[in-house]
Amino acid sequence: MQINLKQEDETTTDLFSFLETLPRASLLALYDDPSQGQFAAKTTLQKLPELARQFAIRLSVCGGSFPYAKCAAWSSSRTKRDVKVALTRMQALCVIDPVPLLTIDETNDVQIKNKASARKKFVLDGIDPRGTIKLSDPFYQAIKISLTSITPAPYPELSNAELDRFIMIENNAPPTEKKKYPNQAPTPTELETFTQKRWDSVLHYLVGTDDSNYEDPPQAIQNFLEETGLMQEDPDYRGRHIAPLIISSKGYEFMLQDVHVQVWQFILKYIQKMVGAQVNTEKAQKEAARKEALLFLICLSYCRVGKGYPAGALTKSTKNIMKEWSYFGLLYICKIGGALMFFPTRVAVNLVVGGLADGIGSAAGSASESTSVAALSSSAAATRVLENALEDPIPSKNHIAIIVQTNFQVCAYTTSALHVSMLGLFCDVTTFRRLPNVIFYRITRDSIKGAFKLGIEARQILRFLKMHAHPRLRTGDQPLIPGNIEDQIVLWDRERSRVKMEEVYSLQCQNEMEYEAVRHYTQDHDAFGWGSETKLRIMVNYDNAEQAVTFVRKWRARQAKKREARDSS
Repeated sequence: MQINLKQEDETTTDLFSFLETLPRASLLALYDDPSQGQFAAKTTLQKLPELARQFAIRLSVCGGSFPYAKCAAWSSSRTKRDVKVALTRMQALCVIDPVPLLTIDETNDVQIKNKASARKKFVLDGIDPRGTIKLSDPFYQAIKISLTSITPAPYPELSNAELDRFIMIENNAPPTEKKKYPNQAPTPTELETFTQKRWDSVLHYLVGTDDSNYEDPPQAIQNFLEETGLMQEDPDYRGRHIAPLIISSKGYEFMLQDVHVQVWQFILKYIQKMVGAQVNTEKAQKEAARKEALLFLICLSYCRVGKGYPAGALTKSTKNIMKEWSYFGLLYICKIGGALMFFPTRVAVNLVVGGLADGIGSAAGSASESTSVAALSSSAAATRVLENALEDPIPSKNHIAIIVQTNFQVCAYTTSALHVSMLGLFCDVTTFRRLPNVIFYRITRDSIKGAFKLGIEARQILRFLKMHAHPRLRTGDQPLIPGNIEDQIVLWDRERSRVKMEEVYSLQCQNEMEYEAVRHYTQDHDAFGWGSETKLRIMVNYDNAEQAVTFVRKWRARQAKKREARDSS
C-alpha cells in the first residue's frame, strides 16, 4: 500500500510549515485542548517573528482584541513590510482571526485620502483601518493560561527518589524469564547510544549496507519504509519467494537530506499513515488522531533529556504512539518496579525547535544543521566535537567531514559504511580508496548523471557536501566547495534540460492563405508549435490537434462554398 501525501505536506521541513497547511479548524483544535493547548500556544508564540510576538503578548493583556489603528502605533518604528509579515504569520498559524479587509472601492478611497493628507497614516494596503485585530478565542484562552502557569512540563517528572523507589521494588521482585522492556533507567550515554543504534539501523537497512554491527529494524519499521515509498520491491527479482526490498528514488533523495528533515519526514509520514489507516472512521476521529500525535510531539519539546516520565500520564492512544516512536529512537521505554515509563531523547526534545545539535551522528554526519546558508557554518561546540572525534585513536563512526578538491577528488574523514554508501550515490565507486580514518572518491560526469537518474538533484548534492564540510573550511574565507566544482555540477544538471521534447501533430496546408489562417488560429489558442512558410507545414501541440483539424476542415468547406458562389455568378 502506497501512502499518497499532499504536495504541501511533502515539502514541509518542520512542524510549523506543516501546521500552516492544516485546515483552520484543525489548528484551532490544538490550542483548544484543555490540558495541552497551553503548550501548543506557547510553542507557536516562540516561533513567531519578534514583532508578531509583541502583538500577541500585548493583545493577550488587552482583552484579546484591539483597534487596528492603535495596534499600528505599536509598530511606528517598523516598516509596512514588517507589519505585514507579522500579521500574515499570525493569521497563518491561527493566532489571530482573519484581518478585516477593505473592498476595492474602499481601498481606492483610502489611498486618495492618504495622498491628499499632509500626514499619511500607517495603514497597510487592503486592511480596513476601522477594523479590529483579534486573537482567536482558543489561542487567547491557551496563551493566558501559559503566561500565568508555573507548570514547566506537561507530564510529571520522576524525581530521583521516586526512581530509586521503583528500582528497589524491581530488585525485590522475583526474576522473570523474558522482559518486553528494559528494567533499568538509562544513563545519558546509554540514551544517546540507543538513539544512535535505532536510527542507524533504519538508515543502514534503507541503503542496504552489509554491516553486521547493525541489526535490521523491527518488522513494523520495514513495513513503514515500504508503505511510505522510501523502499520498494526489487523489480529485477525473478525468484519464487517474495521480492526483497530495495531503496527507491524517493529513498535516495531522503538519504541526502538534513538530519532534522529526515526525522521530521519520518514523523510526518507516520502521522499521515496513522490518519490514512483509519479508512472506515469518521473525519472527526481522524482529526483527533492527528491532533493527539501533534500535541504529543509538542509536549515532548518541554520535557528534559534523560529524565523519566510515567506512561500512566498518557492517554491510551498516546501510549501507542509512544511505543511506535521508540522504534525510531525518539523515546526510550523501560519498565521498573511494574511502572512503565519513557525517557525522551535529545532528538525528540529538539525536533520541534528545529535543532538536533549533536543528536544523531551517523544519520547524516555531524550535528544537524539547517539548510539555509546562514546555518551552514557549524557552531563552535559542534566543530570541537567533530575535531575531537577525528583525533581519537579509534575514529568514531558518528561523524563525517568532507573536503572537496579542485581536481574533483572528495576526501571524507569517516569510518562508517553508511557514509561510504551515501557518497557512492554521486561519486565514482571505481575510484574508491580507503585509509584508516579517511576515504577518497572522485566526482565524474557519469557518476553525477547516475545520481540524476536515481532522482537526486544537483542542489541536494551540493547541500550535502556543504552541510558536512570539514570544520577547518569554516574558519576562513574560502568557499566550502570550490567554485569550479559547484559550477560544473550545476552545468551537468542543466544538460538534462537542454532539449525539451513535446508531442505535436503535423498539419500540411494547401496554400499560403490556408497557412496564414491556421497559423493565426493556433497562435490565438496557444496551440502553435512550429511552422514553415516555404513548406506550408505547421506543427500543432498534440493536445489541441483535434481542435486544429476541425478548424482546417471547416475553413476548407467555407472556401469551397465561396468558390462555388463565384463560379455560379
